Amino acid sequence: MNTFLLLAFASIYLILSLYYYNRPNVLMLWLSYLPTLLHEFGHALICQLTGGNVSDIVIVTRRTERLSTGRNGYAVSHTTSGWNRFATFIAGYMFPPLFLILGVFCLSRAWQIGFWILLGLVFLYYFVKTSRKIFPFVVMLLIAGGCYLYYRYQDAVSMWVVGDWIIYIVLGVLLADTILSSYTMTIIYFQGNTSWDGAMLSRLTRLPVLVYYLLFIIVQLGSCWYVVKVLILG
Repeated sequence: MNTFLLLAFASIYLILSLYYYNRPNVLMLWLSYLPTLLHEFGHALICQLTGGNVSDIVIVTRRTERLSTGRNGYAVSHTTSGWNRFATFIAGYMFPPLFLILGVFCLSRAWQIGFWILLGLVFLYYFVKTSRKIFPFVVMLLIAGGCYLYYRYQDAVSMWVVGDWIIYIVLGVLLADTILSSYTMTIIYFQGNTSWDGAMLSRLTRLPVLVYYLLFIIVQLGSCWYVVKVLILG
């Protein structure tokens, strides 16, 4: 594990995110592409696994669309029951920190191919469900090509160094986004926002929003604690 690289990329993303906070920017829309995708992937996958239907997943990459929709991404899902809605709502904030944990675990065990397989599966599901197929198709081709080259030319050290750097960038973005998401969630909670996942879960279950706010915060900060633990203790 290269602690410096991971923290460096996380710091760069965090600084840029805070600088452009509440100011939609094409650069940040693309940098936040994967965290947004994982959030919507969580909603969509769990919705489908618990009996619902998913007709589309959209990740916003244009500033005009971001301003008109007010969202970085969304999944068009159709729930069928109270349990299905509950599972769908609660899954979104769970998946980015879960993927961060899995990614750091793979990297700490020098199992980079495992990370790429996980990422490839996410993009495969996204490709099947989204109406915007070009980018996920290109990403899948790159991942498949990279995995093939890994097994075909295992001694090509420089190529694997590039692959490792990409992994560090991805995990750095996820780490910073997890911290930023906790910050944003706290602001939303204290503002009394009624459209975020925690508020919708509260209306569905009649439990206080505080319960879901604390649950999401524990998951988010717990994943950060895991990363710190791995970086310090190995």
